[in-house]
Amino acid sequence: MVTGFTRLLNKAYYLFLLTAIQLHINQTFAADDTFIINRYTDDHGLPQNSIKGIGQDNLGFIWLISEKGPIRYDGQGQFRTFDELSETLKAIRMSALYKVDRSDELWARSEIGELVLLKSGKAALSENAQHEITRNFALQYPQNVHYNLSLPSPYPSDNPSHVFVPDGMEGGFIVSRDSISRIGKNGITVTSIYFPNDGPWHFAVHQGKLIYFSHSLDYVEIGSDLQPKTKKISGDLLQLPPGTSFTVYWNAASQQLFMYTEKNVYRLAEHNAENLHSTLLFAGFDFKKHDIITAFYLESQAQLFLGSATKGLFILKKRHFKLLGVGDRYPSNVYYNQTVLRNGLLVTDHGVAFDQNDQPHFSPILQRKEPKYGQIAGPNENLWILQADQILIMPPELDHIVGRKPFPDLPRFAFKDRASNYWFGGENGKLVRYDARADTFRAEASFPSKISYLERKSDNELLIGTVEGLFVFNLTYGTWQEISKFKNKLIRSIRNDSDRRFWITTYQHGFFLYEDGEMTTFPLDRNGYLSTSHCILEDQKGFLWISTNKGMFKVSKQQLLDYKQDESNHPFYFYYDRQWGLNTNEFNGGCEPCAIELPNGHLSFPSMDGLVQYDPLLITDEFPTGWIILDEVTLDKKPLLIHDTIQISRHFLRLDLKISTPFYGSPYNLQIEYMLQRSDGRPSNEWLPVNSPSNTLTFNELAAGNHAIKLRMRKGAHPQAFHYAVFHLYVPPMFHETRWFTVLFCLFIGALIWLTIYVRTRFILKQNRWLQQKVNERTADLKKQFDWQQRLSASITHDIKSPLNYVVKALQRVKKIAKTQGFLPDEMEQIYHSTQHLYNYSDNLTKLAKVTLMKEWLRFSEVRLFDIAQQQIVTFESLARSRGNVIYNHIPADTAVRSHADVLSIIIHNLLDNAIKFTENGEIMLSVEKDDCQQVVFRITDTGMGLHPDQIDYYNDDNNTAPMPDTNGQQSGLGLMLVKDMAQLIHAGFTIESELGCSTTITILLRRYEC
Repeated sequence: MVTGFTRLLNKAYYLFLLTAIQLHINQTFAADDTFIINRYTDDHGLPQNSIKGIGQDNLGFIWLISEKGPIRYDGQGQFRTFDELSETLKAIRMSALYKVDRSDELWARSEIGELVLLKSGKAALSENAQHEITRNFALQYPQNVHYNLSLPSPYPSDNPSHVFVPDGMEGGFIVSRDSISRIGKNGITVTSIYFPNDGPWHFAVHQGKLIYFSHSLDYVEIGSDLQPKTKKISGDLLQLPPGTSFTVYWNAASQQLFMYTEKNVYRLAEHNAENLHSTLLFAGFDFKKHDIITAFYLESQAQLFLGSATKGLFILKKRHFKLLGVGDRYPSNVYYNQTVLRNGLLVTDHGVAFDQNDQPHFSPILQRKEPKYGQIAGPNENLWILQADQILIMPPELDHIVGRKPFPDLPRFAFKDRASNYWFGGENGKLVRYDARADTFRAEASFPSKISYLERKSDNELLIGTVEGLFVFNLTYGTWQEISKFKNKLIRSIRNDSDRRFWITTYQHGFFLYEDGEMTTFPLDRNGYLSTSHCILEDQKGFLWISTNKGMFKVSKQQLLDYKQDESNHPFYFYYDRQWGLNTNEFNGGCEPCAIELPNGHLSFPSMDGLVQYDPLLITDEFPTGWIILDEVTLDKKPLLIHDTIQISRHFLRLDLKISTPFYGSPYNLQIEYMLQRSDGRPSNEWLPVNSPSNTLTFNELAAGNHAIKLRMRKGAHPQAFHYAVFHLYVPPMFHETRWFTVLFCLFIGALIWLTIYVRTRFILKQNRWLQQKVNERTADLKKQFDWQQRLSASITHDIKSPLNYVVKALQRVKKIAKTQGFLPDEMEQIYHSTQHLYNYSDNLTKLAKVTLMKEWLRFSEVRLFDIAQQQIVTFESLARSRGNVIYNHIPADTAVRSHADVLSIIIHNLLDNAIKFTENGEIMLSVEKDDCQQVVFRITDTGMGLHPDQIDYYNDDNNTAPMPDTNGQQSGLGLMLVKDMAQLIHAGFTIESELGCSTTITILLRRYEC
């Protein structure tokens, strides 16, 4: 339950754990500033201030016991109480915390013997006896039964006759005033020895062995064989004078031993399976003053948990950063510039220098109230101090003034290049170089705005940072060029990595990589603290340390370079704040150098409260190593039982899921994200952060079905270093969303579709039968009508042909008689030819009618093309001659095609008729071309009036089946269309080529008979 102080900070993104809450805690800080103290009381979430035991369960959660039940500490100043136990326990006051038999089970015992199992982050009442041995022991000694589960004893004034000390390995020891007995698993005494002692509260158990502490650094070890062995404690305790009094702290829940003396606390542990070895954990914390009664050491994070009988929980943690300052001896502890001189002094801009033992040295000259804007180690290893209108020169001893150099341009930044040139940048944007040979300052360039940093780019170039952008200055030509990508950015610092790679920090825009002319913008941290970056230094492990206005960040340089190549590789920023030992989270910049690496490899950054120094190789990152558990589920503010799959009602307003993990580092570095896999099985690719610091997920709506909530928690700096967990939710569907409803609905729709198709099919079949009947009837009528028309056409043609044949023969005899008598008028000649033409036409119609009627048009045979063409030429020869035309037959006599003779003669007849009709005083030529084995190209060419291009396109288009209409809407060209149709009957190709006013060529493609 989150109450008190935690509730006040619930809306903050993470908790700032207080390091000094009350006056006496601050006094403890004064005793030793190498550690940090966090204190929690009932003002910060504890149900009350008496902490009687501290232990750790199988998943790594820290448990406390108090007079109001067990308490789980989740880190980040958050506590979880289990108020529901008060409804089942007869006594909520806890008296002991221990582990027995199974190492993964942590037990809390109430003052009347009730047991609560603390496991996997949960607290549950158990009816099992805490230990079969203690049950049997109670039966043997019912009048005076005491259990020793911790030191110091909660009842030091009691002096029971027998005390049972469990060994944590299914056995134990019974200690009396003058003997020790070994108790087996069944509670029966195995063996006993005579052992007079100073009382039962001098005994503890470590690694299954009974340890007896006297009033010296000697101790007696008694194993299961009850053979006492006197041993000595080694290690840091030996530095204490003989006879020093001490207090032993024994934690049966963690099997840990501690010794407290002279405000120092030591950890006791077996060294090489022999003697107990002592290690100093913390110095300067007063156990007696704070009434400490129990201790637990979290070795993975070097934190000491101390429980007080009256003052709550104390957590001691080593300070990872060393802070240099002068405290109250100087009105301000704000630092900017740092310079290391040849004698090892670290000079600051306050006129205070620190030696290699971190002791401050004050220079009376530098204490004067003259403004100082920067400093640099100048020629002859002297210190150059940049003042308003001059440069003050002092020796490394800082005891006198060597000289002064006028400098009218208000220098703020100084830089020394590899050629030992000194460069200065000022408020007015001027870049000045100190000429040592002439001992004078020369203005080299002027920039649009105030210079904010200077750095080497190459042997011939400088990078000039200003408050409005970044520039490259050419030393040879004295010219500069702006880097447009940094326009309007306030450059805070520049770090030269390799003369081609530069790390650049800015104010309000974060930090960048400028490499080979390309700029890479890096993503900010989740709170955007990196937007105000001051300085970047690199350690020997390849990590970049970045100071900001809101703490310090560390990031792998390789991860940043990977991000440059692929922006999906997001870098991880580890965060350091006051919980790691900083006096303030606000660092400083705007100076050169912005931070320095000391000769011993330590890094030193200026801050608003002292210089922050540390060895980057000794700082270990703290990541969560435990499991993620689903701690609480509330639906519309009502708690739900937690199972493997949690069922959620269909309609709700708010679903809250609280997750927990045992993490006791900085909450900013606890990165937990979740992904909701939808009920349709399609996973989402978006990881979302959980609500911090409460570590909760909230949903206002979930679709019906199974939902998987996937969680991942960062457990290392590698981009893919995550621990994963999955929780399942089930939302029951409405009746119309169930599977059986879907099946029934699909069956209903299927039946409805089938019925519709069935009825429609029967209707269509009925209509088809009726339609087929009508079609058959109409077809029969049409067939009768067609047959009648064919016979009528054949009869008419025959009846016309016979008289015409007689007339033609009669005219032919009259013509011969008239010719022999020398009297042949032209009119008679024209009557003869017209009658003959009419006869030929009727003959062709008879043939066509016969072909159509007798169905013989599909039977092809050998046709002599020359002969059939010559027959038609003879028919039209006199008519052609009367129009002044000459017909030429250039077809070889042996040309044979596979076709139908009657249809082919009709085609040639119509083509010659058209050619003679539209040609006057011209030529008509019939020719063939054998293009290959398959085809014979038959052409009839005339020199007549030709065809219009529209007519040519129309008749060459196979889609046109009717004669082409003329301008009056009447059809024309019936003969050509008839020829085209006849050509299709004999499977011949038909094309027209013509030039208006010149000639026309009609091509018929026929198959050769030989093929």
